[in-house]
Amino acid sequence: MLTRKPAFAVVALTFLTITGCSSIKRNEAEKHWWQWHKAETPGADDFAKKHAGVASSQRRPVRGEHLGLNFDHPKVSDFVSKYQTDLRNFYGRALERSGRYLPRIESILRKEGLPTELAYLPLIESGFRPHAVSPAKAVGLWQFIPDTGRRYGLRIDRFVDERRDPIKSTRAAARYLKDLYGMFGDWHLSLAAYNTGEGRISRLLSASDANDFWELSERGYLFRETQDYVPGFLAALQIASHPEAYGFDRPEAEPLAYDLVHIGHVMPLSTIAGWAKHPLSLLQELNPALIRGIVPPGGYTVRVPDGTRTLVQQAYAQLSGAELLALQRLALPPAPPPGCRRKGRRVPCKQRSTTQLTSPPTSQPKNSKSVLAADSAPTRAVLAPKSRLAKVQQPAPSTVKPKLVKTSSPGKSKRQTRERR
Repeated sequence: MLTRKPAFAVVALTFLTITGCSSIKRNEAEKHWWQWHKAETPGADDFAKKHAGVASSQRRPVRGEHLGLNFDHPKVSDFVSKYQTDLRNFYGRALERSGRYLPRIESILRKEGLPTELAYLPLIESGFRPHAVSPAKAVGLWQFIPDTGRRYGLRIDRFVDERRDPIKSTRAAARYLKDLYGMFGDWHLSLAAYNTGEGRISRLLSASDANDFWELSERGYLFRETQDYVPGFLAALQIASHPEAYGFDRPEAEPLAYDLVHIGHVMPLSTIAGWAKHPLSLLQELNPALIRGIVPPGGYTVRVPDGTRTLVQQAYAQLSGAELLALQRLALPPAPPPGCRRKGRRVPCKQRSTTQLTSPPTSQPKNSKSVLAADSAPTRAVLAPKSRLAKVQQPAPSTVKPKLVKTSSPGKSKRQTRERR
C-alpha cells in the first residue's frame, strides 16, 4: 500500500498539470481570435464598397422588364444558377451560335411589331440549331410541329421542310406569337401557349379560377415542361442582357449574307455551288430547307453566297435541254427495281414468264368421238370455221343412262313392317 500511494499521486499530479495548461492555451487562443475577428469584421460601408460591382450588375435593367415580365420569381433565379453550372455548356454554345441568326430575327420581329426580346426564344427551343428535332417531331429553330407550320404558310413535303429555314420559320413564328398575344394579352401566358398549345391554356383558364401563368404553375395545372419553359426563357433573357456579368462571352454578330436566285429545274445543289465557286457546305447552310440537297420539282428560290448571283444566273442560262435533263437524272435517279427477300436478304426478283397457263381439261365421256378427234388434232380445231369449231367443242350427249337408286323414307318402312305383322 505504501508503494502504490506515491505512484497514484504522481499520475494525478501529471493529469492536472496537462489539463490546466491546455485550458490556459485555449483561453489565450480564443482571446486572440476574438481580437482578430473584432478587428477584421467589415462594416456596412466596407461590404458595399467590396461588392459594388456585383450589386450594380444586379441592379442593371434587364431586357423585357417593360413588357411586364417577372424576373424576380424564385424559379427564374434557379434557372440562372443552372445556366451557370449544370447547363453552362449548352447555354454557352447556344449563345455563341445566336450571333449567326439574331440580327435577322430581330429585324423580322421589329417589322411585325413584336418585342425583339423574343429573338432569344430559339435559345431554349433548339439552341439555335436549324436541324434540331424534338421527340414530338418538332423541327427547326422555333420547333414547329407539322400542323402549326402548315397553318402559318410553311412548306413541308419530301423535298422541302421550311421549318428548318431560319428566315421563313421566324416569319411564321412572329405571326403565331402575335396571334397568341392577341388571344391572352399577357406574355407569360402567350409563351406557355407557344409551348403547350393555345387550346390547353384556354381550357385551363376557363375551368379554373387561376388568372395568370404563375397561379397555373403553382397549382399544378400545367405540364412540368411548360412550368419550366417560361422561367427558363426569362433566365436566358436575363443572362443574355449582360452575359459578361454571369461569366459568358458576348456573341459576335455574324449575320447571314446571301443573294436570291430562282432555279426552275431540278438539279443538285453541288452544281450551283460549282457555279458560285463556293463549297457545298455553304450552300447547304444557306438552304437548310432543301432536305434532299436538290432543287425540288417545280423550281425553288435558292440562296447563293453574297455577290455570286450574276455567275449563277449566267451559268444557268447557258444550259441546254440535254444538260438540264442530265442534271435532273443526276438529282433524281430512277427508282431501283423492287427487290425480293430470300433468307432475310434483299435479292433481285426473278422475271415472270410471259406464257399463259391453260385451264385444266375437263373430264369427258370415253365414247365421245368428237372430243377424241379434237384432242388428237388441235390444229384442225383452230383452223376450222366457226360452225365446225362449235360442233367440235360441244361434246356429244352421253347415251349411258344413269342408274336410279330407289330409296324409301324411314317413316314408310316402319309403316310397312307394321302392316306385315
